[in-house]
Amino acid sequence: MNTRPNRREAMTWLFSASLGTLAAKKLSAGTTVLRDEGRKANFDSVGSRIQKSIGRGDATGVAVAVVQGGQIVWEEGFGWANQEAGVKATPHTPFSLASITKPFTATTIMTLVAEGKLALDEPANKYLPGSQLVGTARNAEGVSVRLLGAHASGLPGIFECYGAEERGLVPSPEALLKMYGRLAYPPAACYEYSNLGFAALNAIALALTQTDLGALMQRRVIAPLGLNNSFFGTDTVRVKSGAGRYDAHGRLLPHYTTSTAASGELYASAHDLARFALFNMRQRTRGQAAILSENDLEELHRPVFAGPSGVATTFGWFRSRTTSGIPVLFKSGGDPGVANRMCFVPSKDLACVVVTNRSNGWELACSVCDEVLTKYLPDWHRPVEDCGFPSKPFVATPAWKGRWQGLLKGGGANMPIQLNIHSDDAATLAIGSGRAEEVTELRSEGEAFVGLCTGNIDSPDAVRTGARTLQVKLLPVENRLLGRVFDIAGDPNIKNVRLPFVLTLSRS
Repeated sequence: MNTRPNRREAMTWLFSASLGTLAAKKLSAGTTVLRDEGRKANFDSVGSRIQKSIGRGDATGVAVAVVQGGQIVWEEGFGWANQEAGVKATPHTPFSLASITKPFTATTIMTLVAEGKLALDEPANKYLPGSQLVGTARNAEGVSVRLLGAHASGLPGIFECYGAEERGLVPSPEALLKMYGRLAYPPAACYEYSNLGFAALNAIALALTQTDLGALMQRRVIAPLGLNNSFFGTDTVRVKSGAGRYDAHGRLLPHYTTSTAASGELYASAHDLARFALFNMRQRTRGQAAILSENDLEELHRPVFAGPSGVATTFGWFRSRTTSGIPVLFKSGGDPGVANRMCFVPSKDLACVVVTNRSNGWELACSVCDEVLTKYLPDWHRPVEDCGFPSKPFVATPAWKGRWQGLLKGGGANMPIQLNIHSDDAATLAIGSGRAEEVTELRSEGEAFVGLCTGNIDSPDAVRTGARTLQVKLLPVENRLLGRVFDIAGDPNIKNVRLPFVLTLSRS
């Protein structure tokens, strides 16, 4: 039989080969799709929805990457990385990750664990020779390294933005812990999302290696995994290649850094995040070094603190399940000009990454992720990144009613404080010599009391930022109330501050 192709067959083969070459070139340019139409899900409807959102002015730039079966099956950029400069977003554009930095920090710490430099379940203070964590009745010794990365250490949250002109105000991790490293709650007693926990991990890494975290992460995680479009936002040269950050009205925000670099300072592309997902799913791709063993990865993914909804924290991630019980790991990132989502399903070799550069991009990022994952997992439902109790109306039982007094500490403040709980919807709070202010929006979160108030805290940071809005959360512990007050200022879509002060109250 003659097996030589005729002229028409030969031309068809050459045409098909040319199309394949063009597709490969298009991919190498970082513009769009890796997919087999006959085998992979069709993402055209997803892309169309993103384009419509950009066309309506609801989004500026978006990049998406999908992993399935050990490879990237789709990656594409939409809109603008920098609209003013005419720079389009691509899958290789570095976007500010905000809190998706946290899993990278946890991975960096785990490389030190793998070398025997520290242990996750040892007291964190063992590795903090400078600024030690402070608690009551020596309970700070119960704060393990693992709890720091799982938002269950008892440390409160913190957030502050710094513009270029405020660079000299950015505290070192040690200075931040010295000012605010006080436990608001007993270790492992409750969930509170805590950037301070990651500042403590930063301080531990610095003490063990004498290396800035950005450089340490570059050397131990970013470079070995071949994440070529990832870097810390403190790199003022490379940050110019990253996507700009836009407020909810599409206005470009000035570049800023934060008080806790380890919790939110990384930039990375959607492509790099997809490769990071492959690494976490034990699907090492070409050019990736084996920086951690399978057991090390299991430690990163193991549940640490589970909330009432079943969502749990791990060392750096959150963990949930689909309706049918398939484990899912996920993380979100949100700062002024940032709204991102990353989910992966290890047992299905499936992941979706969505990064945006708008303050109000949260719903878009989540819904795109949901739409993509539902194509593969019909029982997919959106997991909520929260291990706390749902908010309910406060009931002033006899255990709560009456006058409580004690001290407010942290950030250089050491002030008397008095709380009066009169009824289900009436309470007052007085700080220092200030008058008693009404506490509004009284609610319960599990056993905790929460509410809003105003007041002046005598702290250098509170005075400097003009923070006066107080968000109170108190937990009953052995006939006392322990907790924190967040002193808040600014617009969360533009620039804001959330300073933590720790309270210990006893009945008057």
